[in-house]
Amino acid sequence: MVVREVKDTPPAELLRCPTAPAGLPTSGEAVIPPAWRMGIIGLARGYAAVSDQLSRLIQFHTGASCG
Repeated sequence: MVVREVKDTPPAELLRCPTAPAGLPTSGEAVIPPAWRMGIIGLARGYAAVSDQLSRLIQFHTGASCG
């Protein structure tokens, strides 16, 4: 195991918790082709993974979770 001491705290703008986007509207109807639907789902999952990773990194440096 390699342990590295962190000497500097990242800048404050990098320690801000990410805000979740509003998402799609619940009213109205739309027909989304299957290929587009899979692309939208992939983008949403990718955003969730990056947001989770950023939240864990912030918690590592600040000790407080993003909630």
